Amino acid sequence: MKRTAILLLVVVVLAWVGSKMVPRSEPALAAVPASSQAVKASQPQTPLTAVEKKAQQEKWFGAETIVAAQRAVRASLKDPDSAKFKDVYANYTEEFQVVACGQINSKNSLGGYTGFKRFVSNGRTAIIEGRDNITDAWKGACQ
Repeated sequence: MKRTAILLLVVVVLAWVGSKMVPRSEPALAAVPASSQAVKASQPQTPLTAVEKKAQQEKWFGAETIVAAQRAVRASLKDPDSAKFKDVYANYTEEFQVVACGQINSKNSLGGYTGFKRFVSNGRTAIIEGRDNITDAWKGACQ
């Protein structure tokens, strides 16, 4: 019992000494002076242009929309596991907000691939070429 206590004490002392020898990393201080930060905060922000707003929306919601759109498209297929996506991208329009556009190839009832067909999806519903009238949706949301 005495040996165990001495060994435990030695380990604790060594850990304490080791912690004192390791240099601590301090967080880097901001290189920008406080006066310039105050100037930036006081300047009014200009409204975003349509192009900037579109880019911002695509960046914020694009990846989530693409994943949700692929789920929605798969859910509407006869063989969801056979889905092959191509040229999928997120697009933002004032009318449709953020949507995913792309092409899908999947198997039909007979087990053969049907060829790539365009789709438009907002993540909840999907419009697929050949099954739905996609012309207006593609023109308004993807071009």
